[in-house]
Amino acid sequence: MYGPDAVFDGADFTDAVVDRAYFKGASFKGVKFVNTVLTSTSFEDANLEDTDFTGSYLGQFDAKKLCKNPTLKGTHPTTGADTKESAGC
Repeated sequence: MYGPDAVFDGADFTDAVVDRAYFKGASFKGVKFVNTVLTSTSFEDANLEDTDFTGSYLGQFDAKKLCKNPTLKGTHPTTGADTKESAGC
């Protein structure tokens, strides 16, 4: 579990397995989750602006919760992927 002050801005989680992580309130601006396994991972109140989820795997329940995040917007600065679209929302 990471607290609301956790900052992962600009990190690259490409091809990683981020399973059952709890990122409430953390910042993920401009992060790459390309081809990342994100099963049972919570992004509650996290800042996901400009994040790329292309090819990532979230369970159906987790994807529904992710799509409700109001910060799921923008375009990743290097990949050009639309954040909401890359998350499958």
